[in-house]
Amino acid sequence: MKVLIEANGLRYEANGPAQDIIPQILQFLSQSVPAFDLAKKLIYVSDLAGLADRISGFAKMTNTGQLLLTRNDIPADRAVSILLFMAHLASKIGKRSSESLSIEEIANGVGKAPKTIRNVIVGLQKDGLIEREERGTYKIATKGLMQLESQTLKVSEKEGATQ
Repeated sequence: MKVLIEANGLRYEANGPAQDIIPQILQFLSQSVPAFDLAKKLIYVSDLAGLADRISGFAKMTNTGQLLLTRNDIPADRAVSILLFMAHLASKIGKRSSESLSIEEIANGVGKAPKTIRNVIVGLQKDGLIEREERGTYKIATKGLMQLESQTLKVSEKEGATQ
């Protein structure tokens, strides 16, 4: 990775692996752009890699982008959120052309009847956790990502405490 940033008369230039450069970039921005330090406390940026790691115990993605739940003991609303997150992730990494799923795709992935999925979707939409894309297709909303991240983090912390 090669980075060049100029801000407020200051210049930052670096080469190297992303994991080394990103913390340096954040430090530079915090020092050179005072509003950045304040804004980063208020702006939500999803941790897709961390969430994918925690979700990996519940769902998998095939090389072709097919989404599969690996556990059937998950409540339907959470299963739908997990599947929509997986579709979101699959679109980000180029495994799917769209991050939205149809009722039928969700029902197949979750292993529930389409009528059950429709009922679950009404509640998730009402809570702002998912959004309707086109007629009959849905995607996870930012609020849904935040909630899923929060829920899986709590589960991970509990599992870590019991080990």
